[in-house]
Amino acid sequence: MVITLGTAFAVAGAAVALGVAGVSTALGVQSAGVAAAGAVAEKKENFKNALVLQALPQTQTIYAFITALLILMGAGLLGGGVKELTNAQGLVLFGAGLVVAITSISAISQGIVAASGIVSCAKSQDAFAPSLVFSGQCETPAIFGFILAIMLLVVGIGVLG
Repeated sequence: MVITLGTAFAVAGAAVALGVAGVSTALGVQSAGVAAAGAVAEKKENFKNALVLQALPQTQTIYAFITALLILMGAGLLGGGVKELTNAQGLVLFGAGLVVAITSISAISQGIVAASGIVSCAKSQDAFAPSLVFSGQCETPAIFGFILAIMLLVVGIGVLG
């Protein structure tokens, strides 16, 4: 088995994507969780809305996990023999991971907005739908980053084909 510099770039891309997204999600979920705990302590009926809003920042880690799996597949590290990737191919894989990592930082903001939504819902149940929309807006950069990563992986180097 030959590990090229291209393969090392690919592994680094997968690690960066999942590492940054994991930390960002943890910070986002923390912010929302603090607000959720307070809202539920006031009134247990706040649990359902708080749980949904607190869960929203976790999607960035899901995008990163899928991206990391595709990167590792593209490098031949899952389900086959290790490919001898060129430096250019490795950098494309690293770039896919990097774009997901950077855009996943939006999970921190999403958690803060979700926390505000949880507080709002504790005051008025009518605030739930708008709170979902406001929190969802923070996810837009992560969605675009994930789409770009998929384009790089599938179209750029044909990970799935």
